Amino acid sequence: MVQLLILGGVVVVALIVLSVLLKIVGIAILVGSWIVAGYLAGHLVRGKGYGPIGNAALGLVGGIVGGIIFSLAGLGGIKDFWLVGYIIAGAIGGVILIFLVRLFHDKDFAR
Repeated sequence: MVQLLILGGVVVVALIVLSVLLKIVGIAILVGSWIVAGYLAGHLVRGKGYGPIGNAALGLVGGIVGGIIFSLAGLGGIKDFWLVGYIIAGAIGGVILIFLVRLFHDKDFAR
């Protein structure tokens, strides 16, 4: 009886650890796809990107902006394509973010 309880406890702990690891991997994949999206957005708009850290920041913020825009437009289902959907939403959000920043801060762009 004691052995059965120990085995059940080990299974429960293993399931909890597996669940946490899967969430960490999911978040890492999400962040990685947004970094790729920032790279794409930087190359689409600027032609050469903003460097590794700039592309990563652009992708992270662009991914959030793109996710919000797609959800508001009723196209939140694009994220169902998982990695590709996150990259598309992040790249579009990054391009929109670059446009908005240039619109309000770049005097040459506003003319």
